[in-house]
Amino acid sequence: MEGESGDHADAERLENSPHLRTASQHPRTASRRPRCYRRYGLMALCVVLGFAAVEANAIKTMDTLKLPVSSFGHIALVAFLAFAAMLLGERVMRWLNAPDGEGASFRLGFAGGWKPWLALTAIILACWAPYVIYLYPGVMWYDTSNQLLQWNNLPNLFTSGQLTDHHPVLDTAVFGMFVDLGNRIGSGDLGIFLYSIVQSAVAAGVFAHSLQFMHGIHASHRMTMASLIFICLFPIFPMYSITMVKDSLFLPLMLAFFMQSISIVRTRGVALKSPLGLAAFLLCALAIALTKKTGLYVVVLTAIVLLFAAGARFRWRIALVALAVAATMMALLPKAVFPAAGIAPGGKQEMLTIPIQQSARVLRDHGASLDPQRRKALECVVPMSSAKRYVTTIADPVKGYVWDPHKDACLSGFMQAWLLEFFDHPGTYVAAFAGLEYDWLALPPLVSANEGGQSELRLLPVYAQGTDHAFFEGHDRIGLSYSGAEHGKNVEDAVNAIENIPGIRLVFSRAIWTTWMAAFICYECLRRRRADGWLRLAAVSPFLISFLLLWVSPTSETIEAMRYAAPQIMMVPLALAVVAAWEHEPAGNQAAGEDGKHDER
Repeated sequence: MEGESGDHADAERLENSPHLRTASQHPRTASRRPRCYRRYGLMALCVVLGFAAVEANAIKTMDTLKLPVSSFGHIALVAFLAFAAMLLGERVMRWLNAPDGEGASFRLGFAGGWKPWLALTAIILACWAPYVIYLYPGVMWYDTSNQLLQWNNLPNLFTSGQLTDHHPVLDTAVFGMFVDLGNRIGSGDLGIFLYSIVQSAVAAGVFAHSLQFMHGIHASHRMTMASLIFICLFPIFPMYSITMVKDSLFLPLMLAFFMQSISIVRTRGVALKSPLGLAAFLLCALAIALTKKTGLYVVVLTAIVLLFAAGARFRWRIALVALAVAATMMALLPKAVFPAAGIAPGGKQEMLTIPIQQSARVLRDHGASLDPQRRKALECVVPMSSAKRYVTTIADPVKGYVWDPHKDACLSGFMQAWLLEFFDHPGTYVAAFAGLEYDWLALPPLVSANEGGQSELRLLPVYAQGTDHAFFEGHDRIGLSYSGAEHGKNVEDAVNAIENIPGIRLVFSRAIWTTWMAAFICYECLRRRRADGWLRLAAVSPFLISFLLLWVSPTSETIEAMRYAAPQIMMVPLALAVVAAWEHEPAGNQAAGEDGKHDER
């Protein structure tokens, strides 16, 4: 049996392999570059981003994808802005990841070990503590109120008291136990505050570890320090880490899964050789699947990517983890555990959000001209009364919150009619889809514009008025009381005021932090045909898959959509480190690099 030293040697050898080095580190590759980069690929990408941004604005403001001729100037302007932003991003990354220099010493280190980790965690918590204290007794969201009512067998939006799998049951149990604990020591409000403290500590600890991880993959001290400042001071991090909502549980677990995936790619699977490494990957994968509905898709799709990045000896381990998680979420829980525990399944309308919204728009715009049989099949799931409630930017008015079991018999015919109508009305389908997801593309105005009193729609707002725990019926029966929302509103207003400062609004654009950032990272992984470009792309696959899953959201406009985007934003520092960190190998690895050059010749 091989010892642990053998495992570490394999991992070290693979991480220092010349195949993980950039094209810029290979003289023969560099010599073939033209003197002046012809960024045709980047130009094309930026034109696509510009066109998409203008189309998204049109679907929001005019409920149409048809653009007037005057829009082409706007497209050119946004494309130029995207091109400039991409080039600026490259320069900033190069500056941030400049070599530290031999013998450099720093007061704050990011090396591994529990003492540096404790120091980093304390720094992050110190910066987040004002939010926790000022927002006493803690922020809870509307979804959480229904979960707490279900936990206490009380009537709620979904049932008359039965626990359901509409929201992840594990999340509901965690929230319910904290409120139960609070009621035992004083009040349910105190339980929510305790959750805020514990969750902020857990999140801070994982972010601290991610900084050490960045250091371990050779990110410079400057880049790691910038990431620490970003985590500490950007309001999105504390405000979506300390509130009682399912996404706050998911966020640190997703970050841990991201780090596991990067390690697997860097070592070509050797990270899974030890039982501890395999167990860590399995637990992280299972945790994100149990705490968010889309977590299962992240696990399965990431595993498919990792199968191509890992060595042949380790692929079966990746497949085993994916199969174990899929079997748990798709068979063990819904077929055995939930029925035995009396837990009802979640509604099918959530899985059918896009088809339902598209069908509603077809019925609204073309109902009179539809084939009678197809119309009947569509209306069996989307009655005309529901289609009349169609709203371009949100699916809830049409799909509702609960599923009528009588519609099960109609599903096959509905899906067939929905597919056939796509060929007759493709523009209508695209418009319905774009209306839901427009905010991942549309930019805010450069200067403040009221936008009907909702100027923050395309920015990165926070939710804090959930400090009032009496906003829903039945709160008093679970130990919650009115505690005022003034402090929460003050925080929301302060963040909105900062984000709406003329001239810097684009810095807080939702589209830039989601779509543009994902495009930038993909482009940087592959733009110079690096020998390791596909490996970098595989390493950031959880980040990119998380981004793709934004495009099945029931809305991109509301404050709820910010919960969907929060994991994406919080993974940005680590994703950028993956893109940049392999640029510089430690001095001790130069021998391996030289050997690699001779081998290539």
